[in-house]
Amino acid sequence: MDCTMKNEFSGLTVLDLSRYLPGGYATQVLADMGAEVIKVEDTGRGDFCRHDEPRMNGESYYFTALARNKKSLSVNLKSEEGKEIFRKLARKSDIILESFRPGVTARLGIDYEQIKAVKPDIIYCSLSGYGQFHPNSQKALHDINMQAQSGYLSLNGGRTSPLHLCDLASGMVAAQAMLAALYQRSVSGKGNYIDISMFDSFVWWNSMLDSRYYFYGGSLEARDLEYPAVCYNIYDTKDGGKIAVGMVEEKFWKEFCRLTGAPELVPVQMCRRHEAPEAFSRMEGIMASRSLAEWKEWLSDKDLCMAPVLSKGEAIEDILKQDNGLIEYHAFPGTGKVLQTNIPHKMSNLPLSLKDALPPPALGEHSRELLLRLGYTGEQAKRMAEEGVIKVSIKEE
Repeated sequence: MDCTMKNEFSGLTVLDLSRYLPGGYATQVLADMGAEVIKVEDTGRGDFCRHDEPRMNGESYYFTALARNKKSLSVNLKSEEGKEIFRKLARKSDIILESFRPGVTARLGIDYEQIKAVKPDIIYCSLSGYGQFHPNSQKALHDINMQAQSGYLSLNGGRTSPLHLCDLASGMVAAQAMLAALYQRSVSGKGNYIDISMFDSFVWWNSMLDSRYYFYGGSLEARDLEYPAVCYNIYDTKDGGKIAVGMVEEKFWKEFCRLTGAPELVPVQMCRRHEAPEAFSRMEGIMASRSLAEWKEWLSDKDLCMAPVLSKGEAIEDILKQDNGLIEYHAFPGTGKVLQTNIPHKMSNLPLSLKDALPPPALGEHSRELLLRLGYTGEQAKRMAEEGVIKVSIKEE
C-alpha cells in the first residue's frame, strides 16, 4: 500500500486493542485499505503475538504477518491518565476493536457505553469467544474447543488444523461487520455496537454441514459427507507424491475414465469408500501407476480438475512467479527480508499494493507522536513515559 496515497479510507482512525489473530486479522483489512490503525498495547509485553516463535532478529513471524501499516500506542489503561489518553483518542476515532474477556472494558472504564458518551457515532466492535452474554462467555476456551463444540471435529476425524479456523472466521466476520457499520453510519449518522462471537462465526462457516444434518433426518457423521468420493479425493502417486482429484463434473470424469482405460468407474463417480471399495482400489491403482512428475507431464495438455499437492515452499514460489502482488518479499528494518501476504480484495477504484507497506511498529513506536497530536506537550509525554503511563520505543526517543 502506498501509505502516502489519499483515498476514502485514509481519513479513518481505528483503535485496535486486540491481541493475537482474530482482531489483528480484521484490522489488517482496514490498514491495508488506507485507514490509520493504531494498536493500543499495554506497557509490558504488548500484543502477545509479538513474542511467538519463530522469530527473526527478535521479531515474531506472527506479528510481522499481522501488523504492517499499523501504529503502536503503548499505554497503561489501568492508570487514570492512561484512560484519559484513550478517551481523547477515541473522540477522534471512527472504530474501536477490542478482544478482552467480557466485562474487562467496563472495569477499565472504556466500554461501549462510556465511549459512546464522548463519541456518539463510534463504531465499537467487541470480539470474544462466545459473545458478551453467552453462558460460556467467561470460560477460558480456545479455537480447538469451539471447533469441538460446533460439531465440526466429529466430521473431520477429530484432527487439528494447520490454521485456527474459528479465529479466522471471526476475524473475517469482524472486518465485514465494521465495513457494514461504516456504510450504515454514512447513511444514518449513527454509530454501532458490534458483538462478534468466535463460536458463532464458525457456526456460520458450518452452515452447509448443519443444513445437511437436517436433511439427513437429524444425524450427520463423516461417512454421510459427499467427500471423499472416487472422483474427489487425494491419491498417492508411484513415488509417494500426492494428486488432488476434483472431477465432480461428469464431462471431466468421463474423459478421465476414457483416457485411463477405466470405463467401469464412470457410474461410480460420486460413490464413497463404504459404497464402492473396489472402485476406490481401482482408482488408487491408476494414480499409483505414475510418478508425480509423470502425472504432471500427462496433465500438461489436458483440461481436467487434477492438481499436484504442493509443499508450502513450492506453492509460495509458484505464486511469486505470477507476480500479481498477492505475496511479495519486503525488507523491513527489524527483520530484514520477509515474506508478506496481501489481502485479496481486488477493486478497480481501490488499488491495494504491498510495494510501499510500512513495517510492523515497535512497541510504543508512535506513543509520543499520538500524544502530541492529542494536545499533550513533549514534557508531559516525557513525564508519563517516566511514570509508566505510556511506553516509548527506542526509535521514538
